[in-house]
Amino acid sequence: MHAARRLTYLLVALLVAVTAAAPSDAARERGAPTGACAHWRVRTLLHDQGWLENLGFDGRGGLTISALTQGRILRLSRSGRLKTLVASVHAPGAQARSGRWLYFNTGDTLPLMPNGTIDRFDLRTGKRRTWASGLTMPNGLALLPNGDAVVSRDLGTGTGLTRVRARDPRHPQFNWAKIDDTNGLAVDPSGRWLYVNRTFTTDGEVDRIRIAHPGVIQPVGRLGAGVAPDDLTVDRKGILYIAGFQSGSIYRLNPKTHRSCVIATGLSQPTSVRFGGPGWNRRALYATDAGGHLSVLLPPRR
Repeated sequence: MHAARRLTYLLVALLVAVTAAAPSDAARERGAPTGACAHWRVRTLLHDQGWLENLGFDGRGGLTISALTQGRILRLSRSGRLKTLVASVHAPGAQARSGRWLYFNTGDTLPLMPNGTIDRFDLRTGKRRTWASGLTMPNGLALLPNGDAVVSRDLGTGTGLTRVRARDPRHPQFNWAKIDDTNGLAVDPSGRWLYVNRTFTTDGEVDRIRIAHPGVIQPVGRLGAGVAPDDLTVDRKGILYIAGFQSGSIYRLNPKTHRSCVIATGLSQPTSVRFGGPGWNRRALYATDAGGHLSVLLPPRR
């Protein structure tokens, strides 16, 4: 099934590349401020791990990884020790942590069936339970300021974004925001907007949704053709960093100016990027990819 999902990505990405008028890295530089587009150094921390879909930090010095083809959530310590944190996970997808709780999607794979869930893992006790169910191929995951969750889905039409309310997780609100072909999710520092990118658009579209009024959807940038944007993250200043699955690059996007550029290249189908958590380099970006690597991206020296 994982091979089928990869094939789907590649076939649609090929269609995007052929039909779009702009070159693959049309967004490179695009008027960004001096120094903002300097390239980050890439160093590999792990390899040969199969498709790695997402990552996070457990707040206890560990880096957590959604190992899609392994069917596990892994934990990498700062010293380099790799172990299984959660076993027997069906196609783990995006992660989000709130205090002691690690939330993660399951069923992020083909065929399209409503067998996906959001599971919740207690980082203190090691207990796991299903928090929400009935989801179809849940991909991205974000926790809103009030504790609700939003999940994306990049295949299928008429699905939109799904909101899961913390007070009633057994009844997901499907099509909460009417926008299809969605992948990465991140809440901006103000807590008012939810950023989302769209994998199979011909121009690498990135949008924002007003959380209080999800009918308000505004484009904030276009990365160009041949990018296939995957997961994304946002820094304290509101700058977005986006994994380009097809292009093998990491992008920086300023949603206020709509300007974007490439800051790292040569990755093997990157799927997710996150800034370092407790115990890790907070200025560095950490990235997973479908080629089985975990990489660290070191910012330019000041």
